[in-house]
Amino acid sequence: MFTINSRLLLALSILPKVGRQTIRKLLSASAGSLQPDLDLLQSMTGANNYRLLKNYLQSSGELYERVCTTTEVLHQLQIRCINYTDIEYPPLLLQIPDYPLLLFCKGDQKILSKPQIAIVGSRQASRSSLRHAYSFSRQLAQSGLVITSGLARGIDGAAHSGAVDHNFPSIAVMGTGLDVVYPRGHQQMAGKLLKSGCWLSEYLPGTAPLAGNFPQRNRIISGLALGVLIVEAKLKSGTLITARMALEQNRDVFAIPGPIEYSGSVGCHQLISDGAVLVQSANDILSELNFSDQVLGVNEQATNESTKTLAEPLYGLLGNIDYTHTSLVQIASQSQSAIASLTSSLVELELLGFIQSSGDGYIRLK
Repeated sequence: MFTINSRLLLALSILPKVGRQTIRKLLSASAGSLQPDLDLLQSMTGANNYRLLKNYLQSSGELYERVCTTTEVLHQLQIRCINYTDIEYPPLLLQIPDYPLLLFCKGDQKILSKPQIAIVGSRQASRSSLRHAYSFSRQLAQSGLVITSGLARGIDGAAHSGAVDHNFPSIAVMGTGLDVVYPRGHQQMAGKLLKSGCWLSEYLPGTAPLAGNFPQRNRIISGLALGVLIVEAKLKSGTLITARMALEQNRDVFAIPGPIEYSGSVGCHQLISDGAVLVQSANDILSELNFSDQVLGVNEQATNESTKTLAEPLYGLLGNIDYTHTSLVQIASQSQSAIASLTSSLVELELLGFIQSSGDGYIRLK
């Protein structure tokens, strides 16, 4: 599981005050041989790191013990360590300027090399945008694209759910260590995602969800994919940063337009004005990426027809349940009903396959 290259990169990553750029300079100075120049390390980061790495290379000392402990933790957590020289490393990701030197993967790593579409957007998305994210994700996954997103609340969660609820693979790129699922409310969905997809991170186990991690995470999301679909974004948002990263990485950027009076539409409209591809259906994306769209019309029509067959009380109740987790209290509040009076209707919707129980609430499936 751990090649000598991965172990050495792991050791360099653990060294204090040593980041990606420092490691790149060390590797560049050694002509990519992965045999770091100790004198250069000392001049860049100090005598302590010189001592730590020198002892590590002699299989002794605290850094060596830390690497051994970390590799054991990764083994216990069933997390694979992939470095940029490994054949398993995602080929598209290698094309971006600041690709991660080391990746941690839990789940089916083979899907990292499959064609992907990234779907991202606001954490506080509107219900219509959540529906779009879910529907686009399902249809694009049906056509053979792996859905990649960041496991965040809102659009990310809806995008992952659109794939995994229909047994299609999805990749969750995390801004934490893979032993820290964030947000906690997505633990159940993240676990379901592992059945056919994977979690991916450049951060060591134990890394907390620090704010600075997520912009770095976003470059991986866009770097893995053929293109990025922006579902909803305010003018100043992390989502637009991801879109800019995608453009810098020479990726296609797609945006869904929204109501002109809604602040969550402004970012998408700006992207479209700047040259992003305006999309109104998954077929627009598939056409741009030269993917087959032959299965979409029938499947979408079947879903719409099945929804129309619901009796009006059930149809109205279904409208209060989002494609991401909606608590029972929220459902009761939005439907202006007592919780006790909703039980039988919710059970019926679940039996019909329209919703799925999730903790203290439900997730809409179609």
